[in-house]
Amino acid sequence: MKERVWIDRARLAAAGKGYKGFLVQATSANQRDTLEGYGFRMVDQLFVLFRSLARPLPDVDRPLWDLRLRRAREVDVSSVIEVDNRCFDTFWMMNTSALTEATMATPRSRFRVLTAGDQEQVIGYAIFGLGAGEGYLQRIAVDPEWRGRGLGTLMIADGLRWAKRWRARRVGVNTQQSNRSALQLYIKLGFELEPEGIAIYSWEDR
Repeated sequence: MKERVWIDRARLAAAGKGYKGFLVQATSANQRDTLEGYGFRMVDQLFVLFRSLARPLPDVDRPLWDLRLRRAREVDVSSVIEVDNRCFDTFWMMNTSALTEATMATPRSRFRVLTAGDQEQVIGYAIFGLGAGEGYLQRIAVDPEWRGRGLGTLMIADGLRWAKRWRARRVGVNTQQSNRSALQLYIKLGFELEPEGIAIYSWEDR
């Protein structure tokens, strides 16, 4: 009953501000049943994984000579968005506002870009967050033309080291259940699946 009251309030608040719909996460079977019974539509499912930082960090091969991993700058934002949009389907694509939200979602964050060549072409990026003693891999992407060279591993290892320096106990990440390559990479790097995943539901005012 409490869930239905919350849903009614959320729908009214959204309508009052002119929104035609919104998204909500469900992390249990009861939550999913409630949302589906209220007319919400599941749009995707995510795995949830965590990696303990008490375990040794992964060894990473030295990157190619013309690659550089550095702090992201304002001038990089448009290139980051372009890389991101080449990596994700429409539902999950980042825009400038979403990128800003990702970097501000936790009290402390680390936004790094991976560049290639003298012109510093952005070919990947990663955003890690830190709060309440835990780290979070908020977002990571490698340009499709540069995949298969260990660059995702390079950026994840960098973020794990950063989180460990700040005394985080573990780092968490979510990934689409359809993204098997990402899942395999996380497991290879020591992440472990949680029993419960996340289901994303959508409500639209018709």
